[in-house]
Amino acid sequence: MNALEDQKRKEAIKGLINIAVLEGLVLIAVVGVYLYTNSLVYLIGGVIGSSLIFLPLFLRWAKAHGGAMKAKPNSDEGIDAL
Repeated sequence: MNALEDQKRKEAIKGLINIAVLEGLVLIAVVGVYLYTNSLVYLIGGVIGSSLIFLPLFLRWAKAHGGAMKAKPNSDEGIDAL
């Protein structure tokens, strides 16, 4: 794996971590609202809403960085296995 592929992989992982952290913060807020109101409707609605918001973000990330994540960092492609 060359330096360019390594850099692209690091950027892809950083983007995925950013999406996961943001989604985690939103879910923490949803749980907070549920605990404050004690209404299951807010919890279910918040989880569904969060999924509707972050699913397109994840799909866009997968489309943009899928190739970088398919590259194997320590592959032995030229060496036959015993």
